[in-house]
Amino acid sequence: MKSTVQTQRWYGYFFIGLSVVALILTGLVTMPLIDRALLLTTALTLLVYGLTYQPRIRRSWWRLLLWVSVGVGVIDLGLTITVAPVLLTAFLSFCLPFAFLSVLLGFLKRRIQTT
Repeated sequence: MKSTVQTQRWYGYFFIGLSVVALILTGLVTMPLIDRALLLTTALTLLVYGLTYQPRIRRSWWRLLLWVSVGVGVIDLGLTITVAPVLLTAFLSFCLPFAFLSVLLGFLKRRIQTT
């Protein structure tokens, strides 16, 4: 049976892998600029979330990636509002379930760590 630390490390690898897939899709698939920006934001967010599960990452690197992903998210939101206000509802419909998933996974991570 795997230990909790090993299980959490594999959760991290899973989210980092999803981030890499999103980054590859951002580079290879032809899509409008707004879709690329949203996909890049998703990739950065998944990368930061996956790194939270890794025990050996330095806190300064994690904070740097977190601020970069927050900055890119703010730029995406600004781009969405200025370029295509109609896409704001699409952005929020993507953002709200993703935020719920992040909170749920964070709760589960904390619950696993305490048991």
